[in-house]
Amino acid sequence: MILTRHDGQELIDGLSALSLGASAYVVARWGVASGLRSRLGFVFGGLCVFFATRAATVALDSHALQVLNELIACIMPLAALLLVEGALRLHAPKLLKALVVFGAIGTAAGLLDPGTHAFAELYALGAYVILSLVGVTVLLVLRDHAPRSRQENAALDALAVPGVALTLLAITDFVPSSPVGLSGIGSAMLAFVLGANPSSPREARGVLGELMLISTLVVVCEPEFALVFGTTTFAQQVRMGGILLALLLAAGAILRVRRTREEHSTQTFARALTVADTTTIDHYLNSLADQPLLAGLRVAEEVQLAEYDREGLGAALAARTVWTRSALRNGALPTRPREELGDLMARTDATHAVLISRAPLRIALFVLPGAGQADAAETDLALFGKLAAIAAKEPACS
Repeated sequence: MILTRHDGQELIDGLSALSLGASAYVVARWGVASGLRSRLGFVFGGLCVFFATRAATVALDSHALQVLNELIACIMPLAALLLVEGALRLHAPKLLKALVVFGAIGTAAGLLDPGTHAFAELYALGAYVILSLVGVTVLLVLRDHAPRSRQENAALDALAVPGVALTLLAITDFVPSSPVGLSGIGSAMLAFVLGANPSSPREARGVLGELMLISTLVVVCEPEFALVFGTTTFAQQVRMGGILLALLLAAGAILRVRRTREEHSTQTFARALTVADTTTIDHYLNSLADQPLLAGLRVAEEVQLAEYDREGLGAALAARTVWTRSALRNGALPTRPREELGDLMARTDATHAVLISRAPLRIALFVLPGAGQADAAETDLALFGKLAAIAAKEPACS
């Protein structure tokens, strides 16, 4: 069997598009719209269209689709930058923004110029995409850890691993002598990790462990598949390995869709609370890390609250178990704590806030659908807050 570059590219890109589409569906099921969720939808949707179009370009040998695919490629570094800015909750350096934005405009203009040579188009597009991805990845990897909670840093560390992989694998797309373009594999890895939405160190280690297990399985099994299909050359073996990895990642993404449906229909948060480990607050949060209701949980601690009146904010929060934005508007909080809590919730896209402990001050922030005092989830969150107070060895809120 002769596995050509075109065959391998078509299969890898088609399976990668399937992974990204499934992950986009999982993100859509997270619930309430937020800035980060909309950016994730843009990135996953854009990448899904990109790889589906590239697979169709190879299958149909269409010049028009190739031009469209290259124009979409110009937009994807901008999508990556918007995603990382949303995850970090800060603006990228102006120089990096200028490189990405003006690079996209200049590269797209060059692609549309009929006088541009095909090799020059490939070189310019490759240089722009790789340099942009390197800049975005460096911004993510070299971030300041101090202003962020352990949960946020765990999620960002999990994002950094496939981010680095995508940057390295994207180089193969622009090297004509490479066996196959592997950026689809890197994108599928990114979707695999982000679709899991890790929000604790344990959860981040778990999803990265799954990714490593899948990759190891491919390395171990690929020689056997090579014997069966007669792919003897190194280039053909690389293509076969890429197809196997893309297939397993797509299967994982589809299984996650099924798991997401089951979680939304059958899993009860209250049952998990009854068996939660309340020996320490870290054990308590980790024991609930896989609960869908806590998928968007962030814990604001002393460093993240340094600019606020922590004593006054803690005393005000203790007056109520669960705070929502509507409760802030209708409650009788003093002006400063009300404005500070409102600012904190706005910065994190949070819909609900629960006081975990006052000394040191720790506030759990949630992103849930249907924010409001009548929200049915408030009953579960009230119990969550009372158990958190027990785990933190503090009196429960009134």
